[in-house]
Amino acid sequence: MKIERIKKIAIKKVAPELKSHNGLFGEGCTGSRCGDECCQWGCDVDLATLDLIMKHRDLVEPLVGRKIEKCFKTELVKDDDYIGGAFRETVVRKADKRCAFHLTGGTRGCSLFFLWAAKGISKRIVPTICRVYPITWHRGRLFLDSPIIETCKCLDKPPTGKKPPSLLQTQRKEVRALFNIKEK
Repeated sequence: MKIERIKKIAIKKVAPELKSHNGLFGEGCTGSRCGDECCQWGCDVDLATLDLIMKHRDLVEPLVGRKIEKCFKTELVKDDDYIGGAFRETVVRKADKRCAFHLTGGTRGCSLFFLWAAKGISKRIVPTICRVYPITWHRGRLFLDSPIIETCKCLDKPPTGKKPPSLLQTQRKEVRALFNIKEK
């Protein structure tokens, strides 16, 4: 299958709730009280991310306790809605009901986030959907994923008298890095 490499995902419409919903207070998932609940779904790994995972498989495999090939339940699916024009869907481990890339042994967090934060590997190794959660996209539209996991930091009440930044504001860096937004 010939897959074209694209740089960013094209967005034509940004849902209004992204501009009004509480943001992540600049911490995101890794700096919050999140219990990794969204990891129970697994994720779609775009082609650009898959390339980096394969390049660093010697670091990833010991963290997840399996060969990279065993981390996916689908073959490469061609889809222009993903960076690189294709994706693979991860398996969810039966033992702990977490994404195949979640750290093993009861350790909190994602092995791919860990490799970025602790080992200095490009953040591109973290799947797009994980980098922007609870924001998601589909066919040119950027919107709030639903339902949001109960313990997501974006559901926290702001400190009294303070208006928190919006999701779009706190996720701005990731959104700009991953999406080409040209609203109509």
